[in-house]
Amino acid sequence: MVNGPVVFNTGLSATNNLVFATGVGLISQNVMSVDPVVLGRLLAKPSGFYVNLHTTVNPGGAIRAQIVRLVETQAITAQMTTAQENPPITTATGSGIGTITVNPVRDPATGAITSGTVTFTIQHDIPANSVITGLHIHRGVVGVNGGVEIDTGVAGGANSMTTVTGKGIVNIEVPITSTTRGGVSLKAMQDLLANPSGFYENMHTTAFPGGMIRGQLIALSLASPPLIHQSSKYFLETGATDESLSLFATGIDQATSILVNGQPVFYQPDIVTGMLNVTIPAALRGAAGTLFVQARTGDGLISTPVQIVVAPAASVNTAAVVTADAARFGTTVAPGAIAAGFGSKLASQALLAPRRPIGTSLDGTSAYVNGIAAGLFYVSPNQFNYLIPVATVAGPASVVVVAKDGTVTRGTLNVAGVIPAIFTSNSTGAGAPSAIASTDGKDFTILVGNPDGTPNEISAGNFVAAFGTGMDFPSTAATIKIGTTDVTPMFVGSQGEFQGLSQLNFQVPQSLAGAGLVDMTVTIDGKASNTVRLRIK
Repeated sequence: MVNGPVVFNTGLSATNNLVFATGVGLISQNVMSVDPVVLGRLLAKPSGFYVNLHTTVNPGGAIRAQIVRLVETQAITAQMTTAQENPPITTATGSGIGTITVNPVRDPATGAITSGTVTFTIQHDIPANSVITGLHIHRGVVGVNGGVEIDTGVAGGANSMTTVTGKGIVNIEVPITSTTRGGVSLKAMQDLLANPSGFYENMHTTAFPGGMIRGQLIALSLASPPLIHQSSKYFLETGATDESLSLFATGIDQATSILVNGQPVFYQPDIVTGMLNVTIPAALRGAAGTLFVQARTGDGLISTPVQIVVAPAASVNTAAVVTADAARFGTTVAPGAIAAGFGSKLASQALLAPRRPIGTSLDGTSAYVNGIAAGLFYVSPNQFNYLIPVATVAGPASVVVVAKDGTVTRGTLNVAGVIPAIFTSNSTGAGAPSAIASTDGKDFTILVGNPDGTPNEISAGNFVAAFGTGMDFPSTAATIKIGTTDVTPMFVGSQGEFQGLSQLNFQVPQSLAGAGLVDMTVTIDGKASNTVRLRIK
């Protein structure tokens, strides 16, 4: 931890200060005049900067946090109708309000978009008992049909979504990398930002497999939509009285509305804490279901929703769900990592997600982390494997699982920015890593580990690709230690094809020839991974 000079100043000082009687509050300050060179450095490498709050008692700094990453956001809200389908739907009526939020990640040197996320938030009103079998962005102008370019993972069978009333909200975050759909999705995201009018969003159902409702994307707003970071509650019991909860939101204005299932509700800002105290009307918690809570600014920009599960007390599982990362089985996980949840009554059967990208519902089971729907790799009555949403903030987080039969299982997990974890060949978190090796760095055909966890021999000079999770948003460079030898990795980051999977590439030093069995760890941001074993001849 290194101290550095002030580069951005809010103007607060010993003579221009803020006093919080309770110690709890919210500070929001705009810095209007900044050094463009320093701003460029911040955008290129945010992990090289930290935020510090100073007090009279601790003038050198009372609290501090490293900046991990900055998020660029562009969004559009468009009307979706049956009439916009090609040909138009005339045998049924349906509509929707679709918000597409794009968060690109750029190369700091060139500014080129290299990855990112596209979030679909669709408030729909379609025929009752419709089965949603697709939600996509297609390339095509008005009146022209085009192929799927960005896919949410909603599909037929286990990855479908049934809407009993026809009314509801679907919210799905789609990670985009250079390999998603063979690179098609990354090119689509790049073109979408440059020319959104060349794309449309489409919701498909079993009754209308070619598309039930469609909306053309016209223009993306350069202004960031509001964001609800946290809620004081992510579960409510059914009842006949009003309920209250508090939201922490940014990007709001004086004309902001709070919407629950698309309808405005009463809220009151707390000027001391900065929280928004929201009233949930009794009518919205009278029956089991999911409440979609959003903020809408005066200019019409809408946040992605926080989803709050409502269920009767009799449906709540008395046994909590316990979460660990799926590689080392540690109790702290990272945003974007693969996690495993253990409990009971989590699903009706064992089922593996049949396709990629994964969806947020599998055989009727859904899971929410701080109100964000999580992608599901696998479900069973006693275990489910899921993707921690990238937007999950560090600290304690709420987990709510809803099974097909309505059983609600709750739990908590700890979230930190980076938690390196290496998968092992025996799936226990110990023994040989889940890795492949190569003699030339091109053809990776050597299995580093056996199913029982014992390592196969590899040679000094071999190239190794090991796989893990929780390594995608580091503040500092990763280091590897093999035995007592420090090794600089050639690559650490997202594997690109499998959501949540990290890849670690390195070359075994010639100095380790004949080392035999040795331990290996990777350390990122001062956090060491689980220890795995290599056998070097």
